[in-house]
Amino acid sequence: MYAYIDHMNFVDMDIVSALRKFLSGFRLPGESQKIDRLMEKFASRYYECNQQLEIFASADTAYVLAFSVIMLTTDLHNPQVKANHKMTKEQYIRMNRGINDSKDLPPDYLSAIYDEISGKEIKMKASSGGM
Repeated sequence: MYAYIDHMNFVDMDIVSALRKFLSGFRLPGESQKIDRLMEKFASRYYECNQQLEIFASADTAYVLAFSVIMLTTDLHNPQVKANHKMTKEQYIRMNRGINDSKDLPPDYLSAIYDEISGKEIKMKASSGGM
């Protein structure tokens, strides 16, 4: 699986587009340790492909942000989350404070992520067993 990720090209892609591409190819496993390792590898590869953009201080920033994007997708698009409990844009920006080597990512950057996820959830590849 790591070799598959190493061959993915995320150059000049925003992190949401890269996550869409990454998660469209396979279904995340149910085990949290495996998900964590895959997300860590994704973040490392994303950072490697986009260091020239100088948005993220390290791959750790991409890792934390990628998880926050997945959490946002679940929060905004899960029908079990009541409308009055869904995360607001301000809450999302606040949730990501200090993740860039103890600094904040630009609010406009996080706001754009929120708007994109709000408009279109990230869908993972469907499992073959039906879900």
